[in-house]
Amino acid sequence: MEYYLDNAATTAVLPAARQAAEGAMDEFGNPGSLHAAGRRARQLLCDSREAVAAALGCRAERITFTSGGSESINTALMGAAFKNKHVGRHIVSTQIEHDATLNTLKALKNQGWDITLVPPETDGTVSPAAVGAALRPDTALVSMMAVCNETGAVLPLEETKAAMEGICPRAIFHVDGVQGFCKIPLPLDCVDALSLSAHKIGGLKGSGALYLREGLTLPPLIYGGNQENGMRSGTEAMPQIAAFAAAARDRSAHFDEHTARMNALRDKLIAGARALGCDINTPAHGAPHIVNLSPKKGRSEVYIRVLSDRGIYVSGGSACARGKKSHVLTAMRLPGKNVDAALRVSLCPETPEEAIDAFLCGLEEAMKLF
Repeated sequence: MEYYLDNAATTAVLPAARQAAEGAMDEFGNPGSLHAAGRRARQLLCDSREAVAAALGCRAERITFTSGGSESINTALMGAAFKNKHVGRHIVSTQIEHDATLNTLKALKNQGWDITLVPPETDGTVSPAAVGAALRPDTALVSMMAVCNETGAVLPLEETKAAMEGICPRAIFHVDGVQGFCKIPLPLDCVDALSLSAHKIGGLKGSGALYLREGLTLPPLIYGGNQENGMRSGTEAMPQIAAFAAAARDRSAHFDEHTARMNALRDKLIAGARALGCDINTPAHGAPHIVNLSPKKGRSEVYIRVLSDRGIYVSGGSACARGKKSHVLTAMRLPGKNVDAALRVSLCPETPEEAIDAFLCGLEEAMKLF
């Protein structure tokens, strides 16, 4: 029996999403074509945009489809920096962002931007006061994730926007919503731009979206035939987009039920790991689907291999890190042994309760090796 507990890295494709993708492959017309096949594809594109927008809680025209979360983040950050360079050359973010954000900010720093990265607290949260202290009148852009992909910490979006209004009201506020979408409520009333990914909610890899608030336009990252109202050129990937829409419909329709179930599994996992003597690196009021924990001894790669041999799949942190020491846990100033042994267990609504039991049993056996 296999138990997949690495849903923060990617999720299994939902049956409805698979069916939607196959239907889009049968209706293979180009949405830009004027003939009947093209018009059918265009209608599917419009319906899909409506579905993702409804799940997010916005109007359909505020959604631009992209190739995934990384492209959405790059488009938002590069576009906002260019758009707002007359405001100033200062950008504020945090030390615990995904590499898609941090590496884009490094590129902007090389172009002359001044970057301030706010450190997290030792429990993984980010202090609104620390964010406020980093803001300046010449801050042109603030970027922050809604949910930390490694610890599940929920970041202070509304408090950040309130601080911005008093110090840098013309700054653009971008939110990386990849781990938050359909997991926690996302307060769009305080967000200017928000990035999404399909494969974190049961859609296909290679699909994402960018939300821009009413009245905000950004220069595109990709030029070509002016698809997506000029925001993202290139023929729309209709199987991926249709699957994204189907997954968003499913997840949003059962949001409360899914959240309650994952919270219950999360609580059981944390209690069981603590009983085994593990340290919990996840804040008390984190997102429902991510738990980061550290056994007292050993290294995460050994635990991952031993658990994998038992058919239990977890990670040591972000899949993009590929075994490198976690910059998130390091920024939290955790002891080196905690960073070296850290495991990220991430859930989805379909995770069976027995998967938690299997993980705890496998973890206990693996801990005997040290």
